[in-house]
Amino acid sequence: MKLVRTVFEIELDDKKFSLRKPTFKESQQYREDLLKIGENGDAAQVMMSFLENLGLPEEVFETLEFDHITQLMDAVTGSKKN
Repeated sequence: MKLVRTVFEIELDDKKFSLRKPTFKESQQYREDLLKIGENGDAAQVMMSFLENLGLPEEVFETLEFDHITQLMDAVTGSKKN
C-alpha cells in the first residue's frame, strides 16, 4: 500500500498556493487550541495559525473572504465531502 499526502492547489486572484491536509497530530492540536480559547477566544487567530502551518501565507489569509476561509477549513478538515 502506498500512501500519498493530499495537497490542494488554491488559486486566488490569479495567484496559486499549495495547501496540504493536516496530519493527525496537527488536527488534534487544532482541536485542543479551539477548546483552550473557549467561546470568548479568537477562533480566527487559531484558524489562521492552523492554515498557515498547512502552507497558506498569513498575508493571504488576511485578504480572504469569510466564505473562502470556510471552504478551505472544510476541505482540509474533511468536514464537507465533495
